[in-house]
Amino acid sequence: MGQAKKVSSALSKLFVYGALKYGQPSNSILASSGNGYAKFWCKATTTQKLPLVIATRYNIPFLLNKPGVGYYVTGEIYEVDDRMLNSLDNLEDCEEIYTREKHDMNIGVGEGTVPCWVYLLQKYPENLLSLRYLSGYENSTTHPYIMRHRRTHKHPAQDDLTYEAQN
Repeated sequence: MGQAKKVSSALSKLFVYGALKYGQPSNSILASSGNGYAKFWCKATTTQKLPLVIATRYNIPFLLNKPGVGYYVTGEIYEVDDRMLNSLDNLEDCEEIYTREKHDMNIGVGEGTVPCWVYLLQKYPENLLSLRYLSGYENSTTHPYIMRHRRTHKHPAQDDLTYEAQN
């Protein structure tokens, strides 16, 4: 009768700026233990200005990897395990759309910075830079976030980055 081995994995810090934040449409993914472990750690801000935009017909928030453009973006840091990161990689279409990178995040005056994983859009059409930049994301009735299960296969998000809403 051997003891059951406890599988432990080191926790990583993850910076979320969009629909995964507390009170936003996809936060239930972080809250579901079936996806892995996630615990709110603190609020934070990017250490460099980055463009945060809402794009596609699904109103998805994207953080573009274009340092020096836009605003310092506010978000939240979660402690997550490898299982949660894998769940999010699958969910965030990591290969198709986002890349997950380590960036320093500012955790407050006098508190310094913490390296965190963050999902960034590396390759994007130039027209995304002409959208309105945000310093923080909140889902709204003006640009309602469309949950993944309600999106159409006719317009996958990675093929919809050039979509422009008709005003």
